[in-house]
Amino acid sequence: MMRRLLPLLLFLPTPVMAELPPPGCYARSYDAAHLAAHPEQGVAGLRLWYFTQGDAGDTPAALVEARMAMQGQAARDGVAGRVLSQYAICDAQGACYVECDGGLFTTEVTGDGGLRLSTERFRVGEGDSCGGSSDLAERDGQTTLYQLVIAPAEACESLWRPHPLPAPGCYGVTYSDSGHGQGLLGMRLYLRAPDSGFTFPQAEGTFRVTLPDSGRARAAGMGGARIAVPIWCSARDGYCRSGIDEGALMVVPMGEDALALETSRFVLYGAEAANIDIALPGPAPTRHQLQRMPPDACRGME
Repeated sequence: MMRRLLPLLLFLPTPVMAELPPPGCYARSYDAAHLAAHPEQGVAGLRLWYFTQGDAGDTPAALVEARMAMQGQAARDGVAGRVLSQYAICDAQGACYVECDGGLFTTEVTGDGGLRLSTERFRVGEGDSCGGSSDLAERDGQTTLYQLVIAPAEACESLWRPHPLPAPGCYGVTYSDSGHGQGLLGMRLYLRAPDSGFTFPQAEGTFRVTLPDSGRARAAGMGGARIAVPIWCSARDGYCRSGIDEGALMVVPMGEDALALETSRFVLYGAEAANIDIALPGPAPTRHQLQRMPPDACRGME
């Protein structure tokens, strides 16, 4: 019997193993007709930039950008029309992972040089918790496929071009009252020189806020407090973060002597679990403009 079965086994189809695509840009935009025919799909466009990083340049990674539609998981998660991004570490078998259990996707290179992306869960965006604010999968645990084509590197320029980081040093602003300071009396940002030798340099530092003894700060049990937290700022997306769930500060350099900080959510914690979000309620980001200050203004933050 075995001599009869073995020749037949040679003709059985073998599964195609997932593999990491060559470095470069892969993209797909979905027109209105496609979205109308697939009402559960909440992604109107997808771009992926694959690259290698690390000291030896041998660690594969991917930057993902999803342009969300007005339907499907985008409408469900309240991010319709937004553009959400994510960073993932990949392995040699073509699987790319989000930190903090944000899910993964696998890829399969197609015959025309494009790729087929498959995921049951892959979080994108900056949400209230680690991993993002929406999902490339239409339903958690249900496989969703995206067919992408290879694209010119320029199509992914906003993903691979590093964001500028401010020069190292002390920056700050002092307000005459909390009304002028949008609920704050002042803030300081101390940045060290960014590391070198990485695709996207990162600068570490300290962020400090002085709160008034009134208004939201007093209501949160943090009236009159001065809170300092360590932060790291990445040239990958231009944001500074202090932890996993606290939100982020977008840093906008304004020449050598000034910068702006914008945030839609940045939570500071005080004693006994007291906390306050320094971003004001509403759809628009809260913005502060800081000027370069002498080193003494950031004493104790080095």
